[in-house]
Amino acid sequence: MAVFTWKCDMSDVKEGIQFNNLITEFESGKEQRRVKGAPRRTWKLRFKKDQVDADEIWDFYVARKGTFEPFEWTSPIDGKTYTVRFAQDNLQRSVLWKVLYDFGLDLIEVI
Repeated sequence: MAVFTWKCDMSDVKEGIQFNNLITEFESGKEQRRVKGAPRRTWKLRFKKDQVDADEIWDFYVARKGTFEPFEWTSPIDGKTYTVRFAQDNLQRSVLWKVLYDFGLDLIEVI
């Protein structure tokens, strides 16, 4: 399994948790709620990299085919390694004078 090793901008890391609850509403107005599976962690990361690192991250994203293929990543918050995938199938980056590449990545835990 591939490993994502690039360091993100630690001044802008967001961590969350996502539950998968199934809510069924009946004609009477009552609801039935069920939890489907374990909750998954999510992360929003920012990167400010030079062209070499930015291109390597871009190539890593393309090789995973966006959200298709999971990989290993170590969280900078708790130092634990998680199996994750990209949360979105599109990647955009801002190029500032071809010196600084600024972009974000959203990751979601694979259970």
